[in-house]
Amino acid sequence: MAKKILIVCCGYPYQSDRRFGYEIAKKLETIQLPENVEVMEVGESACMMPSTIAEADKVIFIDTFQTKDSPGTVVRLKTSEVPVTIDGLTDIPKHHLVRECLHGLIVTGQCPDVIFIGVVPKDIETETHQLTPEIEKKIPDVIDMILAEIDK
Repeated sequence: MAKKILIVCCGYPYQSDRRFGYEIAKKLETIQLPENVEVMEVGESACMMPSTIAEADKVIFIDTFQTKDSPGTVVRLKTSEVPVTIDGLTDIPKHHLVRECLHGLIVTGQCPDVIFIGVVPKDIETETHQLTPEIEKKIPDVIDMILAEIDK
C-alpha cells in the first residue's frame, strides 16, 4: 500500500511573497498527482491540524523561509532547521507553532516523516496579489522538488 503523503501549502495570498505556498497549491491543483497524495492550502494555519498531520506517513510543508540565504534561494529543510525568528522576533503565526505541533506528535509517537520546502522571500510586506519576479520564477523548481519527494 502506498504511503499517505500530505502537502501542506502555507501562504497569505494578499502579501507579495508570503503568497508563495498559496501559488504552489494552485499549481499543484493542475497536476495529476498519485491517489495517495493530498494537497491542502491552509493559509497560515498549518499548526491547527495536528490530527490531519498525524494521519499521514509523510508531510511536505511548503512556505517561505527567512534563512540567511539570498532572496530566491530554494530551500529544503528538516524541522530542526526551520527558522522560527524573523529579525530577532518569533514567527508565532507559523513556524514556531508548527514546530510545537510536530513536537507534540513526536512525544505521542504520531509524527510522520516531515520536510519543509520553499524559498527565501524578497518582500513579505507589500500588500499585493503578486509574487516578486525573483520568487515567481522559482515555482517550477519547487514543484520539481515536491514531485521528487513524492517519488521517494
